[in-house]
Amino acid sequence: MRGAPLLLVIVCSLLAPAIARADVIQITQRLIGEDGWPRLTANYNPYGLGTASWKVCAPECGPVVATGSFYDAGPTAPGTTFQASATVGGTTTTDRSPAWKGRVTNVAPPMFDGEPRVGQPLTPHGGEWAGGWGDDRSLLGMRACPTVAAEDCRVMADFRTTSEVTIDPAYAGWYVGAIETRIGSGTVFPAIGYLFSAGQVSPHRAPTPAQTVAAGALSGPVTGAPTSQPPTTRLRFVPRVTIRRRAVRRGGALVLAALRCSGRCVAHATLRHGRKALTRRIVVTGGQAAVKLWPGTFSPRATTVRVTVRFDEHTATAGGSIKLR
Repeated sequence: MRGAPLLLVIVCSLLAPAIARADVIQITQRLIGEDGWPRLTANYNPYGLGTASWKVCAPECGPVVATGSFYDAGPTAPGTTFQASATVGGTTTTDRSPAWKGRVTNVAPPMFDGEPRVGQPLTPHGGEWAGGWGDDRSLLGMRACPTVAAEDCRVMADFRTTSEVTIDPAYAGWYVGAIETRIGSGTVFPAIGYLFSAGQVSPHRAPTPAQTVAAGALSGPVTGAPTSQPPTTRLRFVPRVTIRRRAVRRGGALVLAALRCSGRCVAHATLRHGRKALTRRIVVTGGQAAVKLWPGTFSPRATTVRVTVRFDEHTATAGGSIKLR
């Protein structure tokens, strides 16, 4: 389909909970439902031997209210805890959650830094939330809307814990604002993003504000010249970029990303930490090449590096922040 984005799957280690102890039941995920109420997952290790039984404790535990790995609690009073238990081989083990702090509610919307002008970077910052488990986190992003009434808004980039977006010329005349989704710290998901061709509006609609989705005020309209035509794509194939969420050490260097091309392609990978940046030219000939960080490139105290990848003769771009340790 002409004008469609290029899909980028960012393969990463899942945000998995701690490894369960052996021969016990353990609450492995403390989540937040879209309605702002608690959801939990419990598993017995070794997996499959026991079935969890759930009790609600406020503060004393009541009768069993559900069985199975998942429990959707629904409306829950602050201070309530949840107990999972399982009996295997005549031995019963239990695990209890921390206290629930109340329905997740946004009390201050997200904001962003930057000027609504073509070519300018925008950086979203999280708002303030009440309730939840106490260790919840946010996915941040930027949205663009063709009108100040926030109709038909689009996601400008994939959601990440940090997400800097440069305003594409396609959004000239639009309005931009931060958007934030609240999730439990134990949420497990693959990081999936998108490669957007320059000069094209994202076809992906921004999340609608809801109990666990907060949208900041819109600013604009974006000034600058709109794009009349997207740049020409000459390569006969779509380059693929895999950006790691955490670097892997191989051969004395840290591998940050992998590039794949079914023919010859030339990529330019820019690495940034603080005010220091460097760009490396990488040639891929019908295979795969790695974006590497060698010792001494940045300060030994650096904990993250931002990577941006672009290609000659193709509009595809990709970027992300990689943890070094």
